[in-house]
Amino acid sequence: MPFALSPEDFRRLEPYLPRGLVRGAADNLLDSAAGQLARMVLTQEIHPGQKIPMDKIAEAIGASRTPVREALRLLETDGVVAQLPNRGFIVRRLDPGQTEELYGARRCLEAYLADEAMRRSDPPFVRSLRALHGMYERVLGGPADRRRLGMLVDKAFHLRIARQAGNGYLLGLLGNIFDRLILTRPIEGFPIHRTPIAVAEHREILAAFESGTARAVRQSMLRNIENGREAIVQHLRGMREFLDEHANEEERR
Repeated sequence: MPFALSPEDFRRLEPYLPRGLVRGAADNLLDSAAGQLARMVLTQEIHPGQKIPMDKIAEAIGASRTPVREALRLLETDGVVAQLPNRGFIVRRLDPGQTEELYGARRCLEAYLADEAMRRSDPPFVRSLRALHGMYERVLGGPADRRRLGMLVDKAFHLRIARQAGNGYLLGLLGNIFDRLILTRPIEGFPIHRTPIAVAEHREILAAFESGTARAVRQSMLRNIENGREAIVQHLRGMREFLDEHANEEERR
């Protein structure tokens, strides 16, 4: 039976979804175009490194190519897409070096934000974090094709902590980092054994907030970030080695 988020689950995720994924009366064409691209990546209709079908996006949102192009230029400044000279745009494809940089930024931001969130912690915050963790367990407890959905829930869990810290600017920076990790990271062949480990790490973060132990909050947060960085970098390096070897074989033929 296909997995579906409940209306309550979706309400919890909604504040943390990438730009344009939630359509409403206030949406503009730029947000609609950005949201349509995000949907195409999340549903694996288009993959990191591939050219973006601007006409298809324009048709989906009922507009011309002009707002689509403007939306892609905004996403280029966010690090999600890249423009090719006279050839349109592609979805960026994260490489090991860029991953190291993004996770280094996460370490700096989230160490501080976790401390501040702990200082401002209250029962409603802990309850909301517990609910997001429950959703994370359910999503990642199923088939591997839920992985990008799991990444969205992971983002919501970490940004809920950041929101509790009360610094809107840092919340925005962290949100951009997560969107780049979600939308530009290749996930083909990512080791499935990382999934239960990530769930257990979130459980440790939640338990630390529930116990009110600031040191445990920081340590569990940094452990989750470091282990995620190591797993993703190793995966991307393995993919690069495989592709390089395949290219060399083709040249030898």
